[in-house]
Amino acid sequence: MKKKLAITFLAFMTIMFSISFRQASKPDFVPGEVLVKFRTGYTEATATSVLSQVGAKRVQTFPRINVWQLKLNVDLDVAEAVNKLNALSSVEYAEPNYIYHTCAVPNDQYLPLQWGIHNTGQTDGVADADIDAPEAWDVQTGNSSVLIGIIDTGVNYKHEDLQNNIWINPGEDAWTNPDNPQTGNGVDDDGNGKVDDWKGWNFITNTNEPMDDAGHGTHCAGIIGAEGNNNIGIAGVNWQTQIVPLKFLNADGEGNSANAVEAIFYAIDMGVDILSNSWGSYEESLTLRDAIAAADNAGILFVAAAGNDGINTDEYPNYPSCHDVPNVVSVAASDDEDKRSIWGSGGGGGGGSDCGSCGFIMYRKPMPLVWEKDPRTYATAGSNYGAISVDLAAPGTEIYSTYLTSYRSLSGTSMATPYVAGVAGLLKAQNSSLTHLEIKQMLLENTNFLADFDGRSVSEGRVNAFSALSAGAMLVSQ
Repeated sequence: MKKKLAITFLAFMTIMFSISFRQASKPDFVPGEVLVKFRTGYTEATATSVLSQVGAKRVQTFPRINVWQLKLNVDLDVAEAVNKLNALSSVEYAEPNYIYHTCAVPNDQYLPLQWGIHNTGQTDGVADADIDAPEAWDVQTGNSSVLIGIIDTGVNYKHEDLQNNIWINPGEDAWTNPDNPQTGNGVDDDGNGKVDDWKGWNFITNTNEPMDDAGHGTHCAGIIGAEGNNNIGIAGVNWQTQIVPLKFLNADGEGNSANAVEAIFYAIDMGVDILSNSWGSYEESLTLRDAIAAADNAGILFVAAAGNDGINTDEYPNYPSCHDVPNVVSVAASDDEDKRSIWGSGGGGGGGSDCGSCGFIMYRKPMPLVWEKDPRTYATAGSNYGAISVDLAAPGTEIYSTYLTSYRSLSGTSMATPYVAGVAGLLKAQNSSLTHLEIKQMLLENTNFLADFDGRSVSEGRVNAFSALSAGAMLVSQ
């Protein structure tokens, strides 16, 4: 379990419990919405009274963690509402409905070479600076009994190299036309509150259409589980698996806390084994933390991108990768020379980096922590790192994978994250009795040491699929 992060902040803490907005051109939370957690034992009457005090209406509830999503009266701004709610004895915490962003750095070059899988120096990199996938495939190529959820922009479930590895909900009747979600029977057959969720769910529109409209989620899906040995396209880390599309990011790569939490609870209900999360923010959502903790209690490994701003997240935490929950695996990016990935000059996330957002405000009870400036102002656009807050690295520069209806190279910790989720899937396929925390331990204890991550991550290395599976094989034989 990670140690508690000591947050360094560059400005004063207000003693009046006020919240300062710092020249943000665009708020990094949903305007007019807050998330409120009530203390254990609260009643409906208590909650209704709280709503009346701030002139808010309930949007939805998350009963497993006692959190309500509220819509505010137009006369009350988010900062004022958060302060008022946090002052109430019946409230454990209140916070904005934060917005998260993808952690990819797009590049227009198309390089049909999967160096992260098997590096021979084909990209002028260093031979064997890869995850040793061919060696791992001699041991395990994946199993369709393993469910890997991708919380992202959706997945193109019709892609030629993914369609056979997309999860099918066994509790729902099939769509009459497999290409059209609207051809379901219109009945919630499995009673989970989602009608015709045959191939996942769209938490933005609250529909059964999780199709990717950005490409990011499909790219991550290909790294995890593009069908292998089928004579087309690429090979994912898992040749066979079940990819569960969980769409909460829109076409611009943005999504909010409430929808992310919904996706996590859906994954819990559907029996997902591993969650891949290539998105983040420098705002800490306690609601999201509580949902991740619920996933931990359900035995789900939560793999998350460390961020692309070239900063030390021990000092400037990125979330959800820095949430101090046992099941979280925080992933940095390495390049084809086994160095920490660098993508260009920074300055507020420049160089194409789009993970995270302006970290001007940290809402936290009993008082907010305020950064004077966005930490990315000082950054180089490259992989984040942290001796305490980052667990391990994986290939994340010019990664070739599935993209919308074709293939494309992208860079970022977004790409590194599904490599680790994919290796976790191989470990689960090898031994279904492994717990999520045992899988995490095997991932961290069987990396290749990288000098660039010496003192910059917990494991100080890059994921190695073959080494992890070899350790797993020894465990099975005992």
